Amino acid sequence: MRSRTVLFILSLQLNLLVTTEVQGCEMGYKSVKGKCVDEDECTDWDSGLACGSNAKCLNTNGSYHCECHPGFTSTTKEDRFTPPGQCIDIDECTVKERKCCVNAKCINTIGSYSCECKPGYTISDLSPHPGKHCE
Repeated sequence: MRSRTVLFILSLQLNLLVTTEVQGCEMGYKSVKGKCVDEDECTDWDSGLACGSNAKCLNTNGSYHCECHPGFTSTTKEDRFTPPGQCIDIDECTVKERKCCVNAKCINTIGSYSCECKPGYTISDLSPHPGKHCE
C-alpha cells in the first residue's frame, strides 16, 4: 500500500511539473530549463521568413513586428505590422511627386524605378538628380 501511495504522489508531482512546463509561459515566451524566455519569432519561424521576402522581422519582448524594405508598403497601410499583412511594391511612377523629368518616362521596377529618356534626349548625370534628368 505504501508503494502505491508513493507512486501516486510521484505521478501527481510529475503531472504538476509537466503542466507547469507547458502552461507556465505567456504567449511569445517559451520555457528553457524551467524559465520563461522570449521566443524569437524572427529566427524560430519554420520558413525563416515570418514577414515575407520584402520585409524585415524585428523581435520584441513576447512578440515581433514586420517593417517593409524601401520601395515597398504594407497591405495594412501601417509602418509596423504582423502577418497576414505583407509588403507589396510601391509604383513610384504613379505617386504625385514627379520622379523623372518631363523629357523622361518613368519605369516601375520591383522595389524601385528608373527613368528612360524620350527619343531625342539623353540622360544627364550633371543634374541635381543624376539618372533622373534628360537633356
